[in-house]
Amino acid sequence: MFQRLDELHTGSLYILTGQAGAGKSHLAAAARRTGTLWVLDTEGAAQNLAGKPGIHRRVQVLQSLSLRALTAAMDEIRTQGKPGDTVILDSISKVFQAMRAYAQRRAGAETDRKTGIAYDEHASVNRNMQAVYTGLTELKHAGFHVIIIGHLARKYRALDDGGLHDEGLRVLADDQIAYEADAILLVERDGDERFVMPIIKPPRPAHLKLGKRYPASLAALYPEQAPENDAKPRRKTAAIIAASEEPTEATPPAAPEPVTTSAPAAPPRDAAEAEQRFYARYAGVIGGTAWSDVQRYLQSRAPRPTTVEGWIAVAEAVRDRARAEGVSVMSA
Repeated sequence: MFQRLDELHTGSLYILTGQAGAGKSHLAAAARRTGTLWVLDTEGAAQNLAGKPGIHRRVQVLQSLSLRALTAAMDEIRTQGKPGDTVILDSISKVFQAMRAYAQRRAGAETDRKTGIAYDEHASVNRNMQAVYTGLTELKHAGFHVIIIGHLARKYRALDDGGLHDEGLRVLADDQIAYEADAILLVERDGDERFVMPIIKPPRPAHLKLGKRYPASLAALYPEQAPENDAKPRRKTAAIIAASEEPTEATPPAAPEPVTTSAPAAPPRDAAEAEQRFYARYAGVIGGTAWSDVQRYLQSRAPRPTTVEGWIAVAEAVRDRARAEGVSVMSA
């Protein structure tokens, strides 16, 4: 029944929120690369993901708003799925609204009016929502990665004088959802680019900081997967971390001239030389010449590379992040 502390393997639980059209569902469905993606679709939005870039290859979808169907689906995922799979609930707000509407009908109120519900109905909503949270939390503890999507809404608190105090933007659900999550991430769109920013509470993952903006990508949510997967399609040759670029067919090399940098154009001979070239070129970008500086810059806890290919992947990650921040890394 009990496990040693160093033998515990749990998943993660993120909440993505934001305005309509920010790309929450797309980001959630593209945030993992391994296992199966299980989608609990309460809004009928899953079919819109077909054909979009980066979507998980293996997707299983349940479309339902029924509490019984959702809890049964979570039980089936624990049985049929495997640790490392991803579970998406899209969206928790729709579930919350449906349960409140049902409670209003039971109380005899019209669901199209902002009619309050009595204590008994409110307690019923809380119990039903807790059943959903418990099922999702158990999936996380079983090693599944859970992503909950919620609508963004303003929260108001009643004052003693009868007025209302604006407490800011919150996820449209009850407050228990904030306690369950490792991080609540606001998804924003700026033109063709998307960003995520932890809000409401400090995130538990060490690589995320409250109120800091990150590119909406695999590396931001799950940095341990980014070097292995993101490096492969972009890798060209080992010379990528050399100080100068090799000539292309469109620009044939001229007569040999003295090299103005200490780093040769040939690929590194071993990991030690690759590491030396890496810091020679990127120390100014990452702010130091230690691996801890790289980890801090990339917001990652990945171990120090021990191969030439590993240093190439790190160089690409640094270069991509620098470009996203508008920093030039072309000079040595």
